[in-house]
Amino acid sequence: MKRTFPITLILIVLISCKLTIMGQESDFEMLDDSINLYAFIGEKIAVIEFDPNENNTRIEIDLITGDTIKRVSYVMDNAFKCKYKVIKNIFNNLKTDTIEFVSYNHYGRPGFENYKNVILYISLNEEKGNYYHQKYQFDPVENVKNRFWKGMKGESIEELFNEKKTGVFTARKLFDK
Repeated sequence: MKRTFPITLILIVLISCKLTIMGQESDFEMLDDSINLYAFIGEKIAVIEFDPNENNTRIEIDLITGDTIKRVSYVMDNAFKCKYKVIKNIFNNLKTDTIEFVSYNHYGRPGFENYKNVILYISLNEEKGNYYHQKYQFDPVENVKNRFWKGMKGESIEELFNEKKTGVFTARKLFDK
């Protein structure tokens, strides 16, 4: 009896520490409404390709001559309407359980559609009221023990987000250096 009590106590302390560490890593979330960026762990519902050049013609009247001008613009990327289940907000809060956004990709289909769960980075175009994927930016993640999320190389969610924040999103001027 005297030996089992200290061993049991040590095991309880070790398990409690491990659960505390896992809870801390899984609860990473940041808020900054001044930055137009939303990062979340999402589960794919649908990724559907559409023609971005379908309605690309504008008719304008030249102010000097009064002539009618037909303006045509072309998008050189493939375009996709995406729908994802929001599993966990990481940066800013989407305040919804599903999100629809548009993704453009110059190289074909978006790489994030190959994963069940992924951190996605999107921004809101307030003028159009649409969310747009931050081009080529995503991190595949996996769920460990129904609570803890990690990257494919064992990175924490915080590490993955901070790598994007200090790298590509600072270069895109979303964050200051």
